[in-house]
Amino acid sequence: MPLTKKEILFCILNGFLIGIANLIPGVSGGTFALILGLYDRLITAITSLNLDTIKVSLSLLVGFWKEEVRSRFALEMKRIDFWFLVFLGIGLLLSVISGAKVIQYLLQNHPEATLALFIGLIIPSLVVPYKLIEKHSIVAWLCLLPGILLTIVPSFFMGENTGSENPIFAFVTGVIAISAMILPGISGSYIMLVLGEYQIVIGKLSTILEPSSIVFLAAFGIGCLLGLLIFTHIVKWLFVKYKSHTMTFLLGLILGSFFILWPFKDYANGQAVVGRSGEVKRDIQIATAKNILPKDFGEAQIPLAALVFGLVLGMGLNRLESLQEKK
Repeated sequence: MPLTKKEILFCILNGFLIGIANLIPGVSGGTFALILGLYDRLITAITSLNLDTIKVSLSLLVGFWKEEVRSRFALEMKRIDFWFLVFLGIGLLLSVISGAKVIQYLLQNHPEATLALFIGLIIPSLVVPYKLIEKHSIVAWLCLLPGILLTIVPSFFMGENTGSENPIFAFVTGVIAISAMILPGISGSYIMLVLGEYQIVIGKLSTILEPSSIVFLAAFGIGCLLGLLIFTHIVKWLFVKYKSHTMTFLLGLILGSFFILWPFKDYANGQAVVGRSGEVKRDIQIATAKNILPKDFGEAQIPLAALVFGLVLGMGLNRLESLQEKK
């Protein structure tokens, strides 16, 4: 068996959490992959995929009855950490199926408590990337600042770009958006909003059978694929050459995401982006709304309770991960 039952369970659970993170404004799946201690392994697995993987897989399809072919396929799957990716993917799929509507409902009806809960969930887990910083030099810690700024600064440019329906721009957007999704603290939709492409992509999905939409979305998809292949190799190289600097930068990205997750917002100033079914997307309003202070302590009570609950959950999750590492 490629993984033990406990490892399978943890992969699915972690995949579920990573998937849920993608539904929260200002948070990416990379955020939870990092605080769960899976980021390096995930990047390594993705960068392991190459032409040999395709060749071995195709060989299995046409010659699965040959022991040599099956043996070579098994070795290749072990090299790319295949079962880790599979069960992580199952968790992601489960989060989309079961968690998407729940999260959207909570963001729509209880945004303050939901955002506070995620802040609380993330705070105790910051110890995970912190432990991965091997050299605590001044230069390494200076990398914290650009990470924080990269998360916060784009919020001031929301709505200034109108975007373009040009397939070339769609391709570039795909490259940048998928790169942002890989980074902790930045969501791809967040970057697409800055580029002015979010609403255009939503519109193209609504008219997906039209020739212009097919060309646009194909260019966007190719850009996403190319960005994934290139950017994961860049991150992997940075981990090898400048691990402490890279980890500090990634930690800064997560700290910067707290600016987006601040529970109290002036939603009247948030962008009213319409989804495919005609609804105003609450997560986009949250990501673009101006942060404000609570009117009084009464308004802050429920978010504060959610924050404490999130802290407890975060510490419990860290405990589970620590026990798993000792096995």
